[in-house]
Amino acid sequence: MFVLDARPLPGTPEFEQFGGAYVLCYQMPGLAADPIRRASEFLRENGWQVTGVEEEPEQLGREDAPDEEPFDQALIDDEAYVFHQWPVEDMDHETRH
Repeated sequence: MFVLDARPLPGTPEFEQFGGAYVLCYQMPGLAADPIRRASEFLRENGWQVTGVEEEPEQLGREDAPDEEPFDQALIDDEAYVFHQWPVEDMDHETRH
């Protein structure tokens, strides 16, 4: 599991709603040689751009995962992503991302 910072890409519905997100990334070992790159590609395909790495990839057991449901989903699909989004803030009538 690892955590990425991301923001919505311009032109997506999320761009109007969300200022950004922390994304918890669950991937099965061996899914990708570079887990962060794989997650970045997945996020871009879904309208998000990675802006930073909050927590580096680390192998966890189910009992150590912050949430067991996405961990179990990754066992089925090889990967799962959980978005913790925050709203766009309007500061001096300018949208910040």
